[in-house]
Amino acid sequence: MTFDLSKESSPAQHPPGPSRRLANVADASPVPLIPSITKLGDPVFAINTSGVLRYANDRATEVLGWDSVAVIGESVLPLVHPDDLNLVAASMETATGKSYGQLLRIRARHGRGTWVNLELRSAMQKSEDSEDGEDLIVIVARDTTDRHHLDFDQGDVDMLRSVMNNMHGMVTLLSGDGHVRSVNGAVTRLLGHDPELMRSEPFISYLHSDDRDRFLDQVHAIPANASADFEVRLRSSDGGHHVCELSVNNLLDDPVVKGYIVSGRIASALVDARERVDFLALHDNRTGLLNRDGFMQSARAMMADGGGLGVLVIDIVNFRSINELYGEPVGDAVIFAVAERIENVRWTDLITARFGGDEFVVAVRSSNAATIEMLHERVRREVGQTIILEDHEVNFAIRTATAFDATPKALDSLLVSASNKLMSIKRNTHSESGGISFDAINERRLQLDQLRASLSNGEIQPFFQPIVDVQGTVTAVEALVRWVHPVRGVLGVGEILPLARMAGLAEAVDDRVLELALQFAHRLDQAGHGHIDVHVNVDPKVIASPSFGHSFLNRCAHHKARTEQMVVEITETDLLAPSAISLSNMNKLRRAGTHVSIDDFGTGYSSLVHLLELPVDGVKIDRRFVAGIDIDAAATNLTTAIVGLSESLRITCVAEGVEQPYQRDRLFELGCQAFQGWLFSHAVPPDELLTMLPNITPTLSDDEPRPVPLRS
Repeated sequence: MTFDLSKESSPAQHPPGPSRRLANVADASPVPLIPSITKLGDPVFAINTSGVLRYANDRATEVLGWDSVAVIGESVLPLVHPDDLNLVAASMETATGKSYGQLLRIRARHGRGTWVNLELRSAMQKSEDSEDGEDLIVIVARDTTDRHHLDFDQGDVDMLRSVMNNMHGMVTLLSGDGHVRSVNGAVTRLLGHDPELMRSEPFISYLHSDDRDRFLDQVHAIPANASADFEVRLRSSDGGHHVCELSVNNLLDDPVVKGYIVSGRIASALVDARERVDFLALHDNRTGLLNRDGFMQSARAMMADGGGLGVLVIDIVNFRSINELYGEPVGDAVIFAVAERIENVRWTDLITARFGGDEFVVAVRSSNAATIEMLHERVRREVGQTIILEDHEVNFAIRTATAFDATPKALDSLLVSASNKLMSIKRNTHSESGGISFDAINERRLQLDQLRASLSNGEIQPFFQPIVDVQGTVTAVEALVRWVHPVRGVLGVGEILPLARMAGLAEAVDDRVLELALQFAHRLDQAGHGHIDVHVNVDPKVIASPSFGHSFLNRCAHHKARTEQMVVEITETDLLAPSAISLSNMNKLRRAGTHVSIDDFGTGYSSLVHLLELPVDGVKIDRRFVAGIDIDAAATNLTTAIVGLSESLRITCVAEGVEQPYQRDRLFELGCQAFQGWLFSHAVPPDELLTMLPNITPTLSDDEPRPVPLRS
């Protein structure tokens, strides 16, 4: 086969559209448009180049069921079947470049809402009766609906044509010399080309010029009745190119096809994957800085351009101890902070990289050693600063060393020189800790060991803090994790969770609390307090697990806890962008009778909007807003809005952190019906809680008058 490129350099010349008459459409005499076609037996209509209907004869309104008065002046494009719309749009865009249109088969909406099968042929004409002299596309149609139904019942031709036009992959049939014979609808949908203009054109004219010779060589090598796969760039109608995966099947010996079938798809996912692989090959996948290979490549290119080169190496003092003291998540945060700060150093011709662990390298073009020393001082000043994580300060320090060569010959020697200086600094610095106490590290190691042991010996357990109504009657309790330490006494969540995260035990702690909370819910029920709900906090990573909903309900059944007695609390900030799995689990729990509540409500972005959108049964007003009531206007206003919206949505609203009688009374005035806080009780062990039921008297000083019930 030889692909002919002659047409690419000498495109067919089409007479200008406006000068064409109706004679080009239906062999009619070149007379004015409207009078000559009114009585034709086939539907005839005219649209402008935007698709607005300017004329339709009587047969068109009869076949299509259109109201001729209503549709004149309206776009016909909404009446075209969505699967055919790209084909029609492409044909319209190229109408002025064709003497007359090729036969199109489309579906149009009938006035009754059904689809009519039409064969169309069109031509451009200047409408002599149009006031503005606009160019019109005159279309002669034929109703093939009955024939389509007959063919569909008795043969496969139209069915196969429909399948070809609606499949996602592009299919092109080529003649033996490589010219386009036909294309399916996907070619138009994906690349935008008008199939009429593609016919008889060389296929390789749609390939990127750099891909043509390679494509031809490979196609010529395909044996008869065999196929081969290619990756090429295909031109779209807007002049851009898309990377495509093509499969070419050699059917020259087939008595029917006598050519080639080219099928393919746009390989955007492949391109993205390759770009990602290329990026990762030269970049650190944790920080995004260059890795060793990327640094060496970039620095050598800089050396090739001439000039001096300075190298700065950086490491974090006692980084291993940071991980041991604070945990790996904090260690990762320190790495990210150092990487970001190095990257943000604005300097001409600067290359930044992470070689691994806590080792960073910077290279800069410089004509003298003074430049690298200035950069050195700036890095030392800006990079080794304290970072704030979850309201905690994490102190760390960095070590740095430099090397400079005005006429560098080997990059490796510069790196070795700087690294040796850094090692010398380490050896000559006594007991560097980067601001971290070794006693603190040892103490933290001991605490981690004790926490691991506490899970197995029963020291980790939930205490329960009551939630009361306006009468002081306990309506619910919240399970709060406590560590009953044999030496240090009862430790709260602030002592436990940071350690648990460092030791990788956070999920185990949560599981332990949930298990004991479910057991206590059954115990309450058995004691005649089944109306008291039990609140448990669930980590967002857990609720985002596909198995959480099923697992939670199974555990309720195992511990004989009634699902309708349980309330799952999720922190609001964790629900800013809930996943589909999280929402599915929340709905699954609610269908089983378990309530879902938002904890610490009011702290997130657009809190009230979330209350309208999320599948929840209640909210707990964050203690910071309760503390600020009547003190901070913003806190008071937001609390008022939360209470009001909760009442409107008929969901429960609990005020957390109620410590003073005036807070309780003011919240009640605003409409809040449930309270939790030290005014009523601290979190207490389960046995102690049972003795406190059913009512709890607020904890007041001896000289403070006892409040009467707020509502009878």
